[in-house]
Amino acid sequence: MKSQLFHVLPPTSLAHSGVKHKFGDHVTIQNIRAFPFVHWPSGKPCDPVNMYLLDIAIEATGDSLRTYATKLSHLVRYCGRNVINIENLTDAHIQELSKELQDEMLQSAPLERKRNDNTIRAILSQAIRFLLWYQSKFMLLLRTPLIGEHRISPQIIIKKVVNDRGKGKNKQIDYYYTHSAMPTGESREPKRPIATSMIEDIQRCINRLGVTQEYSARFIQRYKNNQSLLSAQLNYMRARRHFMIWIMMHTGLRPSELDEMQVMEHEKILQTRKLLIPTKKRRKHNAPKRSFPLLINSASVVHRYLLARKSYCESLISAGIKPNPGESFFLRLDGNPIKKSSLEKDFERLANKAGYKGVQACLSMFRHRFITYEVIAHLKEFIQHSGKSRQMMTDIDYQSILKRVATKTGHGSIESLWNYIDLAWDEIDVWGSIDKAIARLNSADQLFSDLLALQHETIVLDNRQSNRKIDLKQIVDRIGEIISTAKQDIKINELHGKNVTSSEIHHLY
Repeated sequence: MKSQLFHVLPPTSLAHSGVKHKFGDHVTIQNIRAFPFVHWPSGKPCDPVNMYLLDIAIEATGDSLRTYATKLSHLVRYCGRNVINIENLTDAHIQELSKELQDEMLQSAPLERKRNDNTIRAILSQAIRFLLWYQSKFMLLLRTPLIGEHRISPQIIIKKVVNDRGKGKNKQIDYYYTHSAMPTGESREPKRPIATSMIEDIQRCINRLGVTQEYSARFIQRYKNNQSLLSAQLNYMRARRHFMIWIMMHTGLRPSELDEMQVMEHEKILQTRKLLIPTKKRRKHNAPKRSFPLLINSASVVHRYLLARKSYCESLISAGIKPNPGESFFLRLDGNPIKKSSLEKDFERLANKAGYKGVQACLSMFRHRFITYEVIAHLKEFIQHSGKSRQMMTDIDYQSILKRVATKTGHGSIESLWNYIDLAWDEIDVWGSIDKAIARLNSADQLFSDLLALQHETIVLDNRQSNRKIDLKQIVDRIGEIISTAKQDIKINELHGKNVTSSEIHHLY
């Protein structure tokens, strides 16, 4: 069963509401960045679903609308294939749709289900929300209700479930609906920070994929008349992937924020030493920017990647390919901007190639890692200054810590950060004394990346000088530079968070 029955329209401006005044009419315009236009399996527009998506678009982002359209595609396909009008749906139809979703297997792995029970619950939950909207907008009150709780004897019986969230004054009460056709939800462990060992394995994999020896002769043959293009593509893919890992590790930004960072705002990164990150999940058409300060070594990493990006575009032009990179940080092989979903798929493939097939591994786990380590660092600092133990900490203490973390991570509220308190304490308990743990951890990350880069440089040098000995002194000198930088990083990170002057930090360079 194919999941997509829509195509995404380019940015669109539509009238959302209007008010008639004595002196003229006032119309509110709604800008939709990416509207998923849904159609029936026959190809005709699915007006009810499109009207629903337009109605909720004012409170949703483009990515959210695509997600809703994807989930509703299953209901649209079912109704279209069985020639059932939406107002004629019954419990039996929802049961049948649920069974089809549960029975569908992957084409590439016939013994493996295409979707898990939680995904099916999410699909049916979205269908329920749509049907409730459809009933309120188009169905007469005199007829049998289409959907509702059992007391009104509807065609589709659902149950309202109350959901409590938050703590104390911030406690929120909302609700959701369930249906008997929904499979039992699978209890899942919350996403934990991505393990350092997994990151290093993926980085090694990126290095392996950056040399021609990793590819088949048939693949290399495609570039027999343009070896320089192949070299440029491999070098850029390696640079892009390593930088994606680096920025996720060191900033904890959301994948959608990664997708919308602009090159123009970072051309003078060595002078400004700050990243401008668009803060998503604020329900605003134009995401507000947050400033993320960098040390000079980190700013240099960003600068080197932007140089690699520029060099790749020049290589494409030399090869007769016209790139259109715009302001996007990350590019496809043709030099055009790459989508967030493609970056996520690329990371998933890297994780599989690194030996983590079937293991939970996604870009958002870098964000969990960053937030956990930030909470650890702030907890440690708070304990040192206050003299409090874990048993003496109060909610007010934790709130002050989480508010400081939220300024870096772009959280509008600290409510979703509370679970990181327990994660941070768990990590502290494992490490025991962590006087220099955070500093050494951050420095070790960069040291490992630099050594991987040296390994790649050595392989490239070996290929170029196949008939000559590699200059060992050149490699030893480079190792010395890397270790020296790592030592400086440890000192800087140990000072980070303490009351030190900028001159004390600059003295370390």
